[in-house]
Amino acid sequence: MALTRRGMAGMIAGAMVTATLRPAFAAGGEVRMLIWDGYADPEWVADFEKQTGYTVRATYATSADEQIAKMKASGGKDYDIVAVDSASIKTFVDQKLITPLDMARLSSFDNLLPDFKNFQGPIFGGVRYGVPLAWGSLGLVYDKATFPEPPKSWAVMWDPKYKGRVISQDDANNNINLGAIMLGLDDPFNVKPDEFPLIRTKLAELRGNLLTYFAGFDEGTTLFAENNVVLMFSMGELSAIALQKKGFDVGYAIPDEGALGWMDSLTLSAGATNVDGAYAWMNFLLQAKYGADMTKKFGYGSTTSAEGAPDYTSRLKWAKPPEDLAMRQTVWNEVRSGAN
Repeated sequence: MALTRRGMAGMIAGAMVTATLRPAFAAGGEVRMLIWDGYADPEWVADFEKQTGYTVRATYATSADEQIAKMKASGGKDYDIVAVDSASIKTFVDQKLITPLDMARLSSFDNLLPDFKNFQGPIFGGVRYGVPLAWGSLGLVYDKATFPEPPKSWAVMWDPKYKGRVISQDDANNNINLGAIMLGLDDPFNVKPDEFPLIRTKLAELRGNLLTYFAGFDEGTTLFAENNVVLMFSMGELSAIALQKKGFDVGYAIPDEGALGWMDSLTLSAGATNVDGAYAWMNFLLQAKYGADMTKKFGYGSTTSAEGAPDYTSRLKWAKPPEDLAMRQTVWNEVRSGAN
């Protein structure tokens, strides 16, 4: 996916959105969001609350599985906005957990860079359920003292030399994708029935080399920092930056086999009670200045600004809805539990 900068027209459009936020959205009430780390920076929230009169309550998810469980528990009534990745959004649509967007209310859509305006991930049956916000990868965070050169292959995670010094995120879908990539399967998002046992075996082998699995960015970086860990499979841009801020000399690698690329979209919960506030937040956050700030602070690629964006998009395998999420969860539970 090539990233291009917008011209002067786009800059003017972004400025107009900023200028009109207060009169268009002045209101009150709470906007409740189920999102990922880095999507509700305190400085942005303060700006939004000052400009609009709304308040923000952000709940941070640690996995797509957790998001789906939280949404199903209340039919989405606990949240107004959900940040959903491109691999999971079809599940949200199929289970009626999110609702189509009213594009007439999404004035900031014109701020998106051209590649992201045309991204089809959140569109089903010609209906748009989400607007792209951010993108990134699931790569390999590594300790530079142990690896003076970036690791070239995912196989390093299986190397017994590093037994007990490797950690991996606890996520069914993404671990199945990792196993498929390691096995060189043609399409990691469309695993065939006879390939699942091979992936289960490969991931079970990795489990034996791990210190542990982790859930969420904070837990992962804490485990890395406190346990002499040298390798971590993670949404690595954010994790690497967090560790660097703690004083750890780590790098971030996209191995030669490639890595998963993700795209997150802001969606409207089917149970939203503050629809006006939800659109206000979407229009607020989808401004180029906040996109550039997101990349600077958290390492995510932004859909509204190419400033400082990572340069490895051509090496990413962009996540798609999986062939059978229930099967993936079953296989992953078997891996986690040690079942053979």
